[in-house]
Amino acid sequence: MQGGVHLRTALTVAISSALTLVAAAALSSAHPTARVATARVATAPKSSAAAAVPGPAIEPRAAHPHVAALRRPTASVPQPRTKTAHRASTILSAPVVASAAPVAAADAARPFVLGYYLPGSGSAESLSAHYADISAIAPLWFGIHADGSVQHRSGGNLASIVDQAHSLGRKVFVLVTNMAQDRILVNPGLRQTAVRNLVNTVLENHLDGVNIDFESIDGTDAQGLVDFVSVVHAQLAPRGILTTVAVGPRTSSQLPVGDQSDAYDYAALGRVSDYVVLMTYDEHCPPGGAGPIAALPWVTNVVNYARTQMPASKILLGIAAYGYDWSQPGIPTVTASQAISQINAGGVQLGWSNTAEEPYYTSGSHDVWFEDSYSAAPKFRLVRQDHLGGIALWYLGAEDSQFWPTVQADLFR
Repeated sequence: MQGGVHLRTALTVAISSALTLVAAAALSSAHPTARVATARVATAPKSSAAAAVPGPAIEPRAAHPHVAALRRPTASVPQPRTKTAHRASTILSAPVVASAAPVAAADAARPFVLGYYLPGSGSAESLSAHYADISAIAPLWFGIHADGSVQHRSGGNLASIVDQAHSLGRKVFVLVTNMAQDRILVNPGLRQTAVRNLVNTVLENHLDGVNIDFESIDGTDAQGLVDFVSVVHAQLAPRGILTTVAVGPRTSSQLPVGDQSDAYDYAALGRVSDYVVLMTYDEHCPPGGAGPIAALPWVTNVVNYARTQMPASKILLGIAAYGYDWSQPGIPTVTASQAISQINAGGVQLGWSNTAEEPYYTSGSHDVWFEDSYSAAPKFRLVRQDHLGGIALWYLGAEDSQFWPTVQADLFR
């Protein structure tokens, strides 16, 4: 996250609340789009204008190329942010549609697909439906605290998630976050304790890898993060367990003072990990102004810089399946499937930015930018073109129904 309020400490409470919300959603006739993360509830946008001006249903895959009259210039770009911001909203779970032609199994020769897994958010259903296109999942599960302890931060049963994934032949890379900002990074003793506890946790839970996602840190923590990842990798690699690390987006070795992406030394982290996840989303996000979530030119610039710092084969490109409604109090998150549902309900002025290669829509006072299968397609082609290692989807269960067919057509072909 680049600035703003750090909301990660509220995550455990929010996920527990989300489990209740998912149950309630099953009793509702409203479209059940969903998201679990941190602090607030994002409801489906409602607009009197949308209700008063019904329109024909729009097929999202066919809609985007036919909205030239609605296009508008891309907004100015504020400081990019990482996925902490969009974890700050809670949405209900998305419908899952099985891939039209699933491949037989994840193949080492094709791009790696990591799917972030949020308990109670539709991730289990998405994994079951699309496991043939998924290489590994990363459940949001553990947090490292100020004393170096590793503690659960999610609801549900990790063993059941691991069993589900392994029964489908998929790997499990548990997502680990920093609950005490940079304390374990600046204190060598605490760092050693945290590494020992994390390695033991990975072994005890029969995990195939770890995804280290430390945010709300800055440039002074860069070496501490490299040291932490390096020691974890040294402990796990001999056991055949992979170490991956998520990094904030940057396009240069020189960043403005205070830019939190300065905490991520791409070259060093690339040397001491198996995969590096580029968090190429939240280009525009709260509390900043409306604009693309992940404009293709911006994403391309981040990839171009990353390729100069590490082998392209180690890069997993972050793919978003969400957006924001900037007209609503708190600027709630909307999933790709939720956005498509509102578009299909009618009364929505759908647009497409040629510059960003991303859809947006207006409905009454609503101003929504979002990422979906259509905006993901050119990013998939970028992965192939630049021979990147693969993608990392935030998150399973939020994607629209055409996401996995698009993976097959534009990422795997």
